[in-house]
Amino acid sequence: SVSFALSNLLRFLVSGSFVTTFSFLFGLGFAIQIIRAEEAKRTFILRYLWRTLILFFIGAIHIVFISGFDILHYYAMLAVLLLFVRRWRPSLIIALAAAVLVFSMSPQVPEGHVWTRINPEQVEVERVGRQLSTALAQANPPALCQMIPGLTDAYRGDVCRNAAEWRTWLTEQVATVEGWKSAGGVLCMFLLGLYAGRRRILRDTAQHTRFFIWVAAVGLVVGLAGNALDVFGEFFTGKGIALPKALDGWSVARSLGSIGLSLFYLSSVTLLFTHRRRARQVLAPLAHVGRMGLTNYLMQSVVFAMLLGRGFGIWVEGWYGLLLLNSFFAVQILYSYWWFRYFRFGPVEWVWRSLTWFRIQPMLLRRDTYE
Repeated sequence: SVSFALSNLLRFLVSGSFVTTFSFLFGLGFAIQIIRAEEAKRTFILRYLWRTLILFFIGAIHIVFISGFDILHYYAMLAVLLLFVRRWRPSLIIALAAAVLVFSMSPQVPEGHVWTRINPEQVEVERVGRQLSTALAQANPPALCQMIPGLTDAYRGDVCRNAAEWRTWLTEQVATVEGWKSAGGVLCMFLLGLYAGRRRILRDTAQHTRFFIWVAAVGLVVGLAGNALDVFGEFFTGKGIALPKALDGWSVARSLGSIGLSLFYLSSVTLLFTHRRRARQVLAPLAHVGRMGLTNYLMQSVVFAMLLGRGFGIWVEGWYGLLLLNSFFAVQILYSYWWFRYFRFGPVEWVWRSLTWFRIQPMLLRRDTYE
């Protein structure tokens, strides 16, 4: 069907690279914050921890009260780990990123055995165990969600379910090896972003043109090969093309595919923005979307999960869902461009920044800047 083909195409070209791309940018942002703090000779760690804690609570509100899914609190949890390597040499950061990636791709280690393919029976037992744990958590939901006034019974049930499932997920994420392995891909891209920031690679992109070409070429080859084996594995296996048997159980194809294409997209956009004036003009409006990326991310959930989904029972899926999502993103591009004609920060970014610095930040641009 059209929807199935479109789904596979998105998995092949886009889906796996979404989280990895933003993880890289998050690590890059961390490096920029360190550099600015060092140049201004101001303290960094306590302010950063407080800023990260605020992000965690924004993510918690998002996952419990709005969408049932969130990446912000996940980033906030892992971002604390970057503090331990913030002063490492770039070469050591790259080595650690590679080690974390290998760890994240490795198969589950059954007790008493060498690394091997995951036992299907064990996977099923663990799946049933997670379902039971979630069911018990839902039967005994956090008291806080029952105390919130003004919620309809249906919405209160959604909030309690989201809170219970989130509590179960947090426990598994922190307390199990598999939970930490699932975080490896994100942490690897955090470290690559930190490396790029520490090396000032994006400060003067024209001086690093060869580097970006090399990364784009390698990323494209690795990304396409990895995603092809992951998404269309049965087809290639039938043609006698597959990873070595020694890698059975390893998530090599999926991990390298998503990371490879992510690096290709990042490098290609950088090259276009640096060396092609026309491309720079076309891509420039996206900068406004990025400046209020947190607001736009949350607004998508508010519109599609709260208003359309919970309000009107319309859940976005299939080809028409993709069309609707892209149309809404086009609106966000225009809205973001208009917004920064008059304001310094996005709405949620303004709140985040004000809470971080314990004072209300100036929001309006001076009139003479846009008249």
